[in-house]
Amino acid sequence: MKRRALIIVLMIALVTVAEAAARLDSLVLHRIFTYQGRYAVDVEGFRSNVYVKHLYETKKRNAMLWAIPSMYAIAKGEHQFVSEQYSRFTFRDIDDYENHRQVYYTTIPHHRRTMTLLTEFLTPNLYDEAIYGDHILSPFNRSNRVFYRYRVVDLSGGLARVYFRPRFVNNTQLVTGQSLVVIETGRILQVELNGEFDMIRFQTRSMQGAQGAKSLLPRLNETDIEFKFMGNHITSHFEAVFDCPVTLPDSVNVKGNRLLIDSVRPISLSDREQAIYNYYDSIHRPQPKDSVALLQPLNDSTPSPPRRHDYLKEIGWDLIGENLIRSLRTSSENGYVKLSPIINPQYLSYSHRKGFSYKLKLGARYNFSDRMSLSFNPTIGYNFKIHKLYFTAPFRFDFDREHEGHADIVWGNGNRITNSTVVDEIIAEQGSDEGIEGKDLDRFDDLHLRVSGNYRPLRWLSFETGFVFHKRQSANVAAMRQYDKPTEYRSLAPMLSLKIRPWEHAPLFSIDYERGLKGENIDLAYEQWEADGSLKYKMVRMQTLNMRVGGGIYTRKDKNYFMDFSNFRDENLPEGWEDDWTGNFQLLSSRLYNSSKYYLRGNVSYESPLLLFSLVPLVGRYVERERAYVSTLFIAHTRPYTEWGYGFTCRYFSMGFFASFFNLKYEEVGAKFTFELFRRW
Repeated sequence: MKRRALIIVLMIALVTVAEAAARLDSLVLHRIFTYQGRYAVDVEGFRSNVYVKHLYETKKRNAMLWAIPSMYAIAKGEHQFVSEQYSRFTFRDIDDYENHRQVYYTTIPHHRRTMTLLTEFLTPNLYDEAIYGDHILSPFNRSNRVFYRYRVVDLSGGLARVYFRPRFVNNTQLVTGQSLVVIETGRILQVELNGEFDMIRFQTRSMQGAQGAKSLLPRLNETDIEFKFMGNHITSHFEAVFDCPVTLPDSVNVKGNRLLIDSVRPISLSDREQAIYNYYDSIHRPQPKDSVALLQPLNDSTPSPPRRHDYLKEIGWDLIGENLIRSLRTSSENGYVKLSPIINPQYLSYSHRKGFSYKLKLGARYNFSDRMSLSFNPTIGYNFKIHKLYFTAPFRFDFDREHEGHADIVWGNGNRITNSTVVDEIIAEQGSDEGIEGKDLDRFDDLHLRVSGNYRPLRWLSFETGFVFHKRQSANVAAMRQYDKPTEYRSLAPMLSLKIRPWEHAPLFSIDYERGLKGENIDLAYEQWEADGSLKYKMVRMQTLNMRVGGGIYTRKDKNYFMDFSNFRDENLPEGWEDDWTGNFQLLSSRLYNSSKYYLRGNVSYESPLLLFSLVPLVGRYVERERAYVSTLFIAHTRPYTEWGYGFTCRYFSMGFFASFFNLKYEEVGAKFTFELFRRW
């Protein structure tokens, strides 16, 4: 009897303890989730002096390191490097800030920067949905609680230790770790994060600031990075100190001044960092032999005498690195000039319908004042299936940025258009279609020029007006002459476009009108209307719902040539591979874009960092983002057309799979592929 009573008492005690622990867990988590809204002040305009020092070590490296963006700088030469930086951070929001670098010193040759992705790890945004920019779901945000398991341990002095780990599977969007929390308020004092994202394993230890805005930011952030790729092994350790006492004038922007970085450094260099500096000085600024001897603990051997420089070889490697495998950018206070890498797998893409294509981007900008600037951002691409070089060259003059006032000139040949009516006429004249097939008589290259001006007189209304010129030239000039048909057609049309967004996060509505003129050397007169509505709706847990619906109609057409709409066309130089809200169809035949006097289409996509495939053990660990697509089209002389698709992004590539249907009857399947490797680097 006594044994039973004892067992009952113990069970009651265990239940009571479990309930108390559950209440503590719930209480602490609730206060963490609500801390930012209840206790933190608005950080807009908050400024902080930030010092950062990096230690880089290349434990293993090979020729592949040259091809990685920003890693070219450490692909040869020494194996250890030190970088220091002193900056002014100005916050518009906790995850929106300007990093104004004022002093920079490094032992990397030519004072270059490397592993620029690491700047995202400086300011972990613990309370928001994403810790770093648009990735890594925070365990301290209520929306993400479904993805994490928590354990709270009560400590003395009103503190608690909170342990967290992924609930389902390890994924690059999730982290494990622990934090020290004030029970009364939910304020995080210290946190340790362990995770992996975009080829990098990281371990962050952050001590948060005091009350108010500073409590949302680190006071001291220490991070260890490990990068492994195809035999290369790079590690980095950096320390960031916020709220440093020395405030430099805003005009200071100095690179390569050791005395200045020594004067603002708030913490001491480690023995290894000092040894790297000593060795660097022994080569570039000869020092007494005793100071060089400090390197022995680093290399376990006496450093070799300074090497003779092969300047021709160094210049050759610099030319390769600067012009082929890394982006170029030259900037000043008044503007910049930039060029994307000539060899860049990110700009190589494949689609089921168009095959492989590659493109390059250039850019230039000159600022006359805060309100006025001139920019030029051309794109050049080549399609290996069509064997065609495409380009688009947009010029823009901004004269009133506050009201989106700008004048644009866009010249390009980015679309190849079809004209089946020409073939129908030839067949009618010939009496048969014998010998016509395979001659591409219905294909025309479209050289176009668009000149327009835009202005937003009201917060919710903007308008654009100008004219559009097209010169459409046959892809087979000789055959067209053989059948006594024109080899090119020209059109000139004034245009007007209105864009309406009733409130800040409302859908964007647009109405476009073109009226083609008829005159000397102008062949096509027409009248065309289009309407469009799109919405990109941000949901919780970094989920996005994209919706777009639109339609167009020709109300006048002298000849049924070139049904060419502005919002429904076959783009050969799209900005991205996704059709999430651009309205592109992945499997639709290029001929169907130009065969109807009207169209009505809708596109919906849903995007989430953790959807289905990412929850699969082992494989799902590397899935960063998933998408589901549904697109529908109605045009003349055909049944309703529908595309269903699924896509995912991992550290190496993005891939989408699509299936098309005519009136719910299966038509075909296809895929689209682009490289994602080092896109953020």
